[in-house]
Amino acid sequence: MTTTTSSTIFDLLSFEATREQAKALYQLEEFIDPACEEDVFVLRGAAGTGKTSLVKAVVDFLEKQEIGCYLTAPTGRAAKVLGYKTHSIANTVHHTIYRVIPTDDERIVMERKANTQDAYSIFVVDEASMISDRNNSEGNFQTPGSLLFDLLVYVKQGNRRNKIIFIGDRYQLAPVNESESVALNLQHFMKKYDLTGQQAELTEVKRQEGNSPVLTLAHDIRRKADAGCALGKLNVNRLYNFTAGVTRYVNLYDTNRPDNVVMIGSANKNVHTFNKLVRERLGLSGTLAIGDQVVVNENWIDNHNLIVKGETGLVRGIDDSIEKRADLEFITAKIEFQDPEHRPLLITTKVLLDTLKTDKGELPGEMLRNLKADRMAKNSSYRANPNPANDPYIGAMRLRYGHGLTGYKAQGGEWNHVLLHPWFQENDYRYAYTAITRARETVTSWEKEGWGRS
Repeated sequence: MTTTTSSTIFDLLSFEATREQAKALYQLEEFIDPACEEDVFVLRGAAGTGKTSLVKAVVDFLEKQEIGCYLTAPTGRAAKVLGYKTHSIANTVHHTIYRVIPTDDERIVMERKANTQDAYSIFVVDEASMISDRNNSEGNFQTPGSLLFDLLVYVKQGNRRNKIIFIGDRYQLAPVNESESVALNLQHFMKKYDLTGQQAELTEVKRQEGNSPVLTLAHDIRRKADAGCALGKLNVNRLYNFTAGVTRYVNLYDTNRPDNVVMIGSANKNVHTFNKLVRERLGLSGTLAIGDQVVVNENWIDNHNLIVKGETGLVRGIDDSIEKRADLEFITAKIEFQDPEHRPLLITTKVLLDTLKTDKGELPGEMLRNLKADRMAKNSSYRANPNPANDPYIGAMRLRYGHGLTGYKAQGGEWNHVLLHPWFQENDYRYAYTAITRARETVTSWEKEGWGRS
């Protein structure tokens, strides 16, 4: 017999639900009930429609009902935002379901953890548009199956009645090299995985959000995307040129508030140029300096920590001496990240400086092979066991500067102010929408004249 709990869950809302939100909450209440035998719930909603407010009510309701609740997101940045908004601890999907397996080469191999928690639980996955269902064989990072498949296996391993709520915005960028965000499509779960569930979609922007210029612009992009209309010139604040954009960024930048401002671009080359000019204006000399904001460009691991590609950090300390190995340059740095509980995590590691000098943060395979041969010849421990953790140069962190990010790198994060690079593919609705909805307060761009397309 289903317990009537609707009044309780509605009491946990901080505002009066719209009819659309109320319908979704009734569906969620039914889904959460242990007597319900469904597997997945997909909650789709555009920016400003109240997804996060509903999720917070659900999380509070689960706690009140003494039902296990695990909050996750695809990236550390997205998990931080989710945890902040729900006043709970949220981890990355990778941290939740994987453990690292040591290898004798440069690969980082992930193995699914055993889910030994057999109490009935609900897993909540925010920013689910970023969850891929393609097997991960990218670079040196390997998982047993796709992220979506491995998550489903892990959740059901603990208790076959466990359920997952996928939350996201179908207008945002899909996973890299994929045309659709399959984790936001109930039919995908039904057809491929023979799972059952429900789907709800929020379309109405909340009244109290209605006067937000950012959400007004996002709604306009959604309307044009649905109608197949040309995107046209975006109605954002405009500066007269690229240099003015750099000035605006520097005026807003605060090392104590890394989420105050970001520049988002669609091309690595433009992002790299922006980062170089911002560093010059901030007086950050050399390839790496104290105060540099950086992004991890390749998954990094030592004996205790895994820093996943895309995580951002701040350089807190640096050794002035540069070391050369196989024509590559290295420096020792202290970089502050955040641990899974969002506490400061200070990592001391060697950094491969050469990746900071390139557009994409990558080096030719021949250079890396030369480095490996050098370390084989000079490091007996690495020669005996060629695990990256056994050599500080092979295991050096590979970074990019983090003042400007691509749309994919920025996805899942929020900043008070977003500077939008004006050069992106015509009618790329998802890119424009994703970049703009990263802003809490303002979006600013600049005129294209005098700044070449790349």
